[in-house]
Amino acid sequence: MNLLAFTLLSFALQVSSASTGKAPAAPGDSVQPGDPVQKISATYRDQNSGTRTNRGETLVAQSAAPSFESTSKSQTADTSGNRRGEPTQTVKVSDLPPLSIAKDWSDRAYWLFTFFLAAIGGLQVFLLWGNLRAIERQAIQMERQTGILEKSVALAEKSAETARQNIEMFVSRERAHLRVEVMPLEWPLQPGPANLKYKVTLYGATEAYIASSCARAEIMDSLEPPDDAKWWPAMSIPPVIGPNNRVVEAVVQGIFPKMDLEQPDIDAIDAGKKFIHFRGFVRYEDVFGTERSTRFRRVWELSKVRNPDGTRSAHWSKRGSPKDNSET
Repeated sequence: MNLLAFTLLSFALQVSSASTGKAPAAPGDSVQPGDPVQKISATYRDQNSGTRTNRGETLVAQSAAPSFESTSKSQTADTSGNRRGEPTQTVKVSDLPPLSIAKDWSDRAYWLFTFFLAAIGGLQVFLLWGNLRAIERQAIQMERQTGILEKSVALAEKSAETARQNIEMFVSRERAHLRVEVMPLEWPLQPGPANLKYKVTLYGATEAYIASSCARAEIMDSLEPPDDAKWWPAMSIPPVIGPNNRVVEAVVQGIFPKMDLEQPDIDAIDAGKKFIHFRGFVRYEDVFGTERSTRFRRVWELSKVRNPDGTRSAHWSKRGSPKDNSET
């Protein structure tokens, strides 16, 4: 009887499964919440033991269709389980299928444009190279011209120097040049008015225009002349000295600080205790407009050796700085 009841129960479960479209739930299957289920209890006898035993097993049959989620999960689980047991296989593609690429007018236009750009670039390179060569040639020509110009400048400077020297020679030959010459004294001097004679001589072919002048005679205790700011009286010469009157003679009357010489003064000069100084200058302008001057400073110097008659010879000697005896 128990066997018959178990068989009927199994048949009922199969009929119920066929009506719902799902196989009867097996032990371990999951059941989603909300799904209607049928619980059927069956008691059967264990044939092995031969005793009647209530196993208390509950067979669960799902009356509704299973959800997509449970089906997907079960399939994924089955697939994963199957793949874990299978070996991994590697697929290697050795040959690719042939590909055919067709070219149209755009490809030809691209290549033509690229060739045009390359030609323009080559033309620019050629033009730049030509410009560089032209610049190099210009640089070489400039160097040559610079050398020629330097030589020309040197020749011009030399010519200018030669011309300047020629002009100076011409001016020096033609310009007025005045020179002062002091005449010797009538020695031995006699008491009374003292007259010192001098002459101004013109050298040159043109006139000298006198601007200022001075001629001064003095008696001093020193052979060397002191610095004296007194420059008077003026010379007795005309304002213009030209080729028609090249030599002008003049006289200075009196020897400062006395106008007349006395015998003690003459004896002191003869003994070398006093000295007669004669100094002066003449400033003038030549026909070329250049200002010039002539300066002189002399002292009457006696010889230390006496003549047989007891007198001593004397002469005018230069004293002072080179500036005091200069001609420009």
